[in-house]
Amino acid sequence: MKNKSINFVDAFSFQVKELFIIKNPEYAGPEKEKAYQTREFADFSKKIGKKYVYVFYPWNFSLVKTVQKKDYLELKTNRNRDLITEGEQTKLRKAKIAVFGMSVGSNIALVLTQAGISNEITISDFDSLDTTNLNRIIAGVHQVGLSKCAITARHIYEDNPFAKITVLSDGVNKKNIENLLRHKKLDLIVDEVDNMAVKIDIRVLAQKYKVPVVMVTDNGESIVLHIERYDLAHKKIFGKELAHFESFMAPGIAREKVAELIISDIVGGINKVDKRMIKSVSRVIKKELVSWPQLGSAAILAGVMATYAIKQIILGYDKRIDVRGHISPLGIQYGTHNE
Repeated sequence: MKNKSINFVDAFSFQVKELFIIKNPEYAGPEKEKAYQTREFADFSKKIGKKYVYVFYPWNFSLVKTVQKKDYLELKTNRNRDLITEGEQTKLRKAKIAVFGMSVGSNIALVLTQAGISNEITISDFDSLDTTNLNRIIAGVHQVGLSKCAITARHIYEDNPFAKITVLSDGVNKKNIENLLRHKKLDLIVDEVDNMAVKIDIRVLAQKYKVPVVMVTDNGESIVLHIERYDLAHKKIFGKELAHFESFMAPGIAREKVAELIISDIVGGINKVDKRMIKSVSRVIKKELVSWPQLGSAAILAGVMATYAIKQIILGYDKRIDVRGHISPLGIQYGTHNE
């Protein structure tokens, strides 16, 4: 490996041209090649000529010459306008978001990054990639055995080399969550952890520090989106009082008990659970299946819908305090606990 050659990529020379067209949109279109022969472009190139940095990606031995942070973020989000205004994009970029759990959560983190949301992001997971994860995590067989956090962080850095990523590679617990919240490191939490007790801990602490929580649960081909606005003084957990969940927080809780909570309090009743999912749940409880089934299409849908919801929250466009939405690729059945 020590003799591995470095792949040099000169993105800068292309980016200078892109920036010039963005700042001079009258040259956009099929005639833009002529613009690069103008005096205006020559002057622009001279002015920006030394405003570059080198970014090294050790995992793929790539050295990239690229524009500096301000220009990069302008390029990165230019095609978002005016679906997202410049002012909105700045507000979204400054939001500090945590995504806990890198199975479905990895998709959410990647869509957030692609949309230019949260330049300062926290990710957590204690697990490494298995081949069975490849149906829903964007990765490759060459990464089997690698930390899920490392895989997600690499994706984020490749998309935005100026991102600030905090990685909690041992997962989350009350202590490190409260440490983040106490020091105002988080504006919003995305909960995608599997441990039910930790889910409750997240919400208890989110209430204490008045931070909203977003969660997506896959349900066959569909998803269930939860939004709990603890920043707006919401006091319940999945629509119920904390006391309701105390029996679910004991160590070694039975799988049947967890399944009961997921079906009733998270999905919203057995009539709303995918029929094939119900069959699988019973097989998991009997240990005929290793784990709950999940589809990559639902994981990607989770990334899309969580990102949409987060954008509405950060920009202040949605003030509902407790929302549960059932969403499928074929349409939306939207319900709320309390508006």
